[in-house]
Amino acid sequence: MVTRGQSVGRALPARADVWVVAIVLIAATAVFAWSRAGLFDLPAVPRSIDIQSTGLSELSGAARLDGYVRARPNTAELLSSKMPTDVSAAAWKVRTGINFIEAAQNETAMETMRDGLQKEPGSLVLGNAYRMEVFRLRRDFLKDARKRGELTTKFPPYLDRQPIALFEKLVRDHPSRETKLQLALAWVDEMLLFPALEIKAPSSVEAVKILTDLIDHGNEYYVPALFARGLNHLHRPARLVWPEADKTPKDAAARDIGLCVAIGRKLGVGSAHLQAILAMTLGDAYVKAGRFGVARSWWQIAQNLCHDDDIQQAVRRRYAWRDEDILDRLEDELDRARTELDHPMTDLALMWN
Repeated sequence: MVTRGQSVGRALPARADVWVVAIVLIAATAVFAWSRAGLFDLPAVPRSIDIQSTGLSELSGAARLDGYVRARPNTAELLSSKMPTDVSAAAWKVRTGINFIEAAQNETAMETMRDGLQKEPGSLVLGNAYRMEVFRLRRDFLKDARKRGELTTKFPPYLDRQPIALFEKLVRDHPSRETKLQLALAWVDEMLLFPALEIKAPSSVEAVKILTDLIDHGNEYYVPALFARGLNHLHRPARLVWPEADKTPKDAAARDIGLCVAIGRKLGVGSAHLQAILAMTLGDAYVKAGRFGVARSWWQIAQNLCHDDDIQQAVRRRYAWRDEDILDRLEDELDRARTELDHPMTDLALMWN
């Protein structure tokens, strides 16, 4: 004889099983959504797209080179002047420059790194390493100046107008999508270090101008430039009249970042962490476009693509936002992101790490 409790036990799965099924369904939905280019208004990407044109080829090689260039030096390496046989002269110069920074020889470091970039100006990894080291040196110099109570700051000659000055020269001497991208990002670096509106606004406008010219002249699927321009549009204050507001559609950020997501899905490239950041950022962009439901869908996709703590916590914060204050909460979140100067948002290592 079967009791009522036993019948119910057989008819219904255990509560733990229900949760397992729910989690599987949510994850499957996220994977399905990521795999469908047309879902949630993702733009179409041509079947014939070449991965080289997107800037997403050789990500594993970029990760290895970045690991070599930015690894902490050992004592023997600091004392040695011999170049390894398995790296390029440019990479060795950039790596040596970073070693000089570790030894507090900053001026020599900058000269050495710039010499390396002249040898290989089209390297995103080496150019990015230089920008990030300059960024940190300038950040630390400004921090020390504030502690001394200085009202105006004059950088030493080896940091003056850097990294903008170097990349302006490289664009003139070696015009390429890589050098132009680095120049645009150098303007964003300036904006992050000097967040006052009178510096931030023209810096952002200049960066977007360079990126738009780059994208519109044969690089319409170049993901680093699309993402950089999308971030510029996303981070512009929603309640201020921007210098070029009349030229910028409300969904400008969603268009650029959505195309990045569509390209990544089409080619199946990028780590789960990168895919999640793109999905979460696309959700943020849809908030700026006034499409809150679509925004939350992309946040859910991000949450299920990657379980790293930073992604999970960022998505949980977003889930707590109500429609009536969602734009203000997003603005607060973006403000915090711009003040994260230990890991600036212009660090291209996001692409390959």
